[in-house]
Amino acid sequence: MKKYSVYIVLFLFFFSACNYSVNKKKILGFWEGPHPENPNKNFYVQFSSVEDSIIAKGYWTNHHFYESEFQIEQVAMQKDSIRFYIPGWNCFYSGKLMNDQLIHGGFSCEGEPFDSVTLNKNNQIQKYLTQAKPNCTSVDYEYYYKVPEEIDGKIKTSYFKSVNDSLFIYSLIPEIINNEYGRINSFLLMKNGQLICEEYFYGYTRNDLHQIESSTKSITSLLIGIAKDMGKITNLDEPLYKLFPTYDHLKSNDYKKITLKHLLTMTSGYSAEYEPYRDYDRVDFTLKREISHKTGKEFIYDGGNTELLGAIIKSKTNMFADDFATKYLFEPLGIKNYDWNTFKQKGYPCMGGSLEMLPIDMVKIGMMVLNVGKYDNKQIVSKEWIKESTTSKTKTHIVGDDYAYQWWDITLKSNQHSYKTIWANGWGSQFIYIIPELDVVIVTTGYNYENDSWAITSGISKYLYLLDN
Repeated sequence: MKKYSVYIVLFLFFFSACNYSVNKKKILGFWEGPHPENPNKNFYVQFSSVEDSIIAKGYWTNHHFYESEFQIEQVAMQKDSIRFYIPGWNCFYSGKLMNDQLIHGGFSCEGEPFDSVTLNKNNQIQKYLTQAKPNCTSVDYEYYYKVPEEIDGKIKTSYFKSVNDSLFIYSLIPEIINNEYGRINSFLLMKNGQLICEEYFYGYTRNDLHQIESSTKSITSLLIGIAKDMGKITNLDEPLYKLFPTYDHLKSNDYKKITLKHLLTMTSGYSAEYEPYRDYDRVDFTLKREISHKTGKEFIYDGGNTELLGAIIKSKTNMFADDFATKYLFEPLGIKNYDWNTFKQKGYPCMGGSLEMLPIDMVKIGMMVLNVGKYDNKQIVSKEWIKESTTSKTKTHIVGDDYAYQWWDITLKSNQHSYKTIWANGWGSQFIYIIPELDVVIVTTGYNYENDSWAITSGISKYLYLLDN
């Protein structure tokens, strides 16, 4: 009898171990859960196997695109039960694996009732979260170049023209795929008037809008130029107290020294206290800030200056800046798909960094500036303004990087060569590089808020000399 008992115990042990092994395989991968309030957001738990243990990592998405990560600890699995802890939420999740597609369970959070949350298997999401290109994590993955597809007849696409162009693309793009510059979502290269490289990563496509952050400031500069070309703005040295006559404090002390040009060059002297998402009247707040630096003498990067430029566009043209942009900049460039509604306030769009655009439309902006204001044989912005607004006006806090009218003037050094570059610079790797000497426009977008936002610039610089042919 004792002998049979031993067999039963061994059978149950091996059956349990086998059952655990099967369930362990089922649990691996990505599991989707809902945001408690926003239907456009989801969280994902990625279970992986390390030796005999299961570990997990958490992600948030917005409209299925990557937004952020969160930590998961204390992962434990027994038979078909799974449990883990999320320290950032101070919550435990416990659930039961119903099949290879469904976990029934919920969260236990301190001081709150049990919250039922079902997790659904969704391995397709990895192309938005962990794979820059499908299957790029495979050991035998190779990047293959393809010619960009035709767009609207206005932008010519072409196979690269030289061996060096090929070397540039085949050197840089695999490094982007390998995540050497953080999360880059798009890379576009225009050379000699033709789009020769257009790559998207982490699930993005040509038709997906991307917030361009502070590159919005450079768009603002173009709008000021158009208003000046139209005669709506006549004097860049017009003082702020004349532009905003109802604010009496602007007529006294150091405030009376501030001009429109100082706003353009970030040398107004205003304190940099400005947050576009705060619940205050942005224009009123930025005008009433203290003067903390010498007007006209010190560069202080400050989105509040750009906010005031948007208010000036409204007062001078009787159009909000986004409406003015639609009529006089975007429509002439064939830009139809964009969004400038984030942080909109009393009709005023946020000028410091809320515009969403397609990367291919960012290329159009770059092409127009490269061609000194002309696009599709039409002069959109005057040559005079393009030259004036992109020529260095002041030194900045970054050695070698100068500032013009809401455009950066930088020098990219590559293999003992130096290339003067007009740069729209948006946090997170939202960049437009305009390099007149090479007849090149490069556009990138990314989600590098958790990484080095400007790392891709070093990658471009490393290989840029190859395009000098």
